[in-house]
Amino acid sequence: MRRAMRRRARSLVAVLALLPAGAGAEIYRWTDASGRIHFTEDLSQVPAQHRADAAGRALAPEASRVQTFAGPEPEAPAPPAAHAGSDSVGADDAPVYRIRVQRAGPSMLVVARVNGSVEVPFLLDTGATDVLLPRSFAQKLGLEVGPETRTKRYATANGMVEHPVVMLDSVDLAGAVARDVPASIGPEMHFGLLGLSYFNRFNYHIDAAAGLVTLVPNGLEAAGQIRGGRSEAQWRSEFHALRDRITRLDGDAARTPESHGREQRRLDEERAGLARQLALLDGEADRARVPAAWRQ
Repeated sequence: MRRAMRRRARSLVAVLALLPAGAGAEIYRWTDASGRIHFTEDLSQVPAQHRADAAGRALAPEASRVQTFAGPEPEAPAPPAAHAGSDSVGADDAPVYRIRVQRAGPSMLVVARVNGSVEVPFLLDTGATDVLLPRSFAQKLGLEVGPETRTKRYATANGMVEHPVVMLDSVDLAGAVARDVPASIGPEMHFGLLGLSYFNRFNYHIDAAAGLVTLVPNGLEAAGQIRGGRSEAQWRSEFHALRDRITRLDGDAARTPESHGREQRRLDEERAGLARQLALLDGEADRARVPAAWRQ
């Protein structure tokens, strides 16, 4: 029963991606005097001095553009015990963080501070393998993408895409901080996705009806079961995916007649690119002190 519920929750964003762009109410965005970003579907909730600007920049619901990334199915975390507030403590003195979510159409939205400097609006997506940053926010953070940047393929509702992958120094959601968080840089969107490369560090419970997400540090990173934001199963999956693509290319090359020189060259170039991506992934694993057994 619990596994079926997890599958339905993970598939929610994929279903939303198939909805027409006009579905749902408009979303109004405004920034307060402290620089904090707010979203609402009710224009009357926007302070009067910001209302005209928010109405002029109303966002159509993002449902048709949200992407869900395929990845290994995580184990269901146990819902954290109830406590009185974000400064209370749970089992083994672990802090408990309760964060109110905002609505973005049918999805849930939070604002997190990335690298200690830029506030980024994120849709909650515990079915996403990695955090996804929209391109404009990556630029604000000064994240540069070049020839030495690793890329990764993601399965989305609209097919396979390949995005650059970077390492964020930190993602801070109302005091619940995760460090060394893998993230992909996606196309321009109003919101990013807060995925498992952040949530892996916490036991989490999302109460959609109450509009509340509860996070309790799970200690897996300190125990060495999470390295570089990923579990053993996720590291194995990344290495396996690249090696599998190389194996398939080798098979294609073996079946291609020598007389098809152009195709042979294309396959050789693609294989060289994948071998380079594998080397970059290996380097990333070295920096995260990933055991050799996790790379098999």
